[in-house]
Amino acid sequence: MKCSKCGNSIPDNSLFCPKCGAKTDSGVQQSVPVGPAINSPLTGKEYVIEQKIAAMRETFGVKDRNGNLLAYVKKKLVRWGPQFDFETLGGAKFGEMRGKVLAVRPTFEIYDDQGLVAVVKKKVLKLLRSEWWLENANGTEIARIKGNITAHEFSIQSPSGAPVALIHKKWVSIRDAYGVEIQNEEIDPFVVIAYVIAMDNTQFKAEKGFAICFN
Repeated sequence: MKCSKCGNSIPDNSLFCPKCGAKTDSGVQQSVPVGPAINSPLTGKEYVIEQKIAAMRETFGVKDRNGNLLAYVKKKLVRWGPQFDFETLGGAKFGEMRGKVLAVRPTFEIYDDQGLVAVVKKKVLKLLRSEWWLENANGTEIARIKGNITAHEFSIQSPSGAPVALIHKKWVSIRDAYGVEIQNEEIDPFVVIAYVIAMDNTQFKAEKGFAICFN
């Protein structure tokens, strides 16, 4: 984590910053709200993500539980990695996610129309074991994943273990689709869905030798 006073990188659970001496948040960090994206059509609690829209190979469809299409997530390949544009049905862009999968520790940066709001990071915790978690723009951990990403059966939890969202296939019969159930509105649905799509993209990297492990 980073010192809130001087910005110096310090070990997790440190009581004081070794550079400036400022007191830090020890132990489990508290969830920091990530506000709603302006003009986002994603304001509910239940969503279905279709991984491939017919005739639009690199486009995800975001629907409500009743099957009403709410938004598109369009994947593009750019020089530094994949980029995902979040668009309304009318084509207005309200968010973006930039994947830097060629980095030593791959990351996905999530932006709304005001700037950076969150970052998905790979954290190496122990030998041959790693986790991906979500940080806000200030570098504070706000969520991490527990479960089976390959089967789309996992939960997103706050650092204290409180539920943020459930990802599952209970609601859907379409093969390339899964449900997202928001359980804590402190993190905006746009950010949660971006986090989930980052993990969905990571799944395909894992099948090609891009290692990820979850508890």
